[in-house]
Amino acid sequence: MMLMMKHTWSALTVCWILLFPWHQAWGLEFSAEQTTRMGAQLATGKIYFQSDRWRVEMVSPEGPKIAIHRLDKVVTWLLMPNQTYVELPFQYNQIPQVAPKIEGEVSRKRVGFEQVGGRKTEKYEVTVDVKGRKEVRYQWVAPDINFSMKTASADGSWEIVYNHVTLGLQPAHLFELPAGYTKAPVKR
Repeated sequence: MMLMMKHTWSALTVCWILLFPWHQAWGLEFSAEQTTRMGAQLATGKIYFQSDRWRVEMVSPEGPKIAIHRLDKVVTWLLMPNQTYVELPFQYNQIPQVAPKIEGEVSRKRVGFEQVGGRKTEKYEVTVDVKGRKEVRYQWVAPDINFSMKTASADGSWEIVYNHVTLGLQPAHLFELPAGYTKAPVKR
């Protein structure tokens, strides 16, 4: 029974990967500085990405906070400064959108050229369908690496920017639980 469930999850994961645009980033490996702004809230950190897993390291007043997302295990581990971790179910909406096509895209128009993260980019106005509602976003794509350097809402309420993008293999240990960490219970 467990073997059948494991194969079912594997098949569902493969189907999910093939149906959505982020599969275009499949096989891509990179590291970058990531800045996310939601309203007035700003978060900066480092991201390390492999095709089915990624790690985000953020700085906070309590110390470094690290999230390791594992698509292959359908899990997210939150590493805490006190050497504990919390295990959470994987959420597909957390997958970094670095592919040059946005999920739900219905139209795209090039509106200019700009420098982002030290790279020449093509700026696009993109209309996406989000649960039956049309939203306009801007996306800056670096054509030399086929990578979305920046994505922002048209109303300016949020943006995600990647700087100092380095393509290449990422060390496997970055995507594993570090030795000495103990599992903490999830607080509800």
